[in-house]
Amino acid sequence: MEVFIGNLPGRATLQELHGCIGAVGLRADFRRHVGEDRGRRRYHFFVARTASRVEGEALIARLHGRCLGGRALVVREYRPRSPDPAWRGAERRINPW
Repeated sequence: MEVFIGNLPGRATLQELHGCIGAVGLRADFRRHVGEDRGRRRYHFFVARTASRVEGEALIARLHGRCLGGRALVVREYRPRSPDPAWRGAERRINPW
């Protein structure tokens, strides 16, 4: 199962996140995602992959709302965004002239 871990402080490191997960007692693989600039800072989040759905649900239950760097973590099942079907075959130019 893949688990989304968001609302991270801007300076959160993978080592700090591993320490937080280690305190929970589960092992997971991580991918870091950095998004576009949203005003004053770039957003980023991690996706953890657990061995089973049971471990993923346990990770969500134990970490959701837990503080890391003064911020409450948002932890839920990861669902990658799919392209908007309305864009399929549509004209994508901003200025059509």
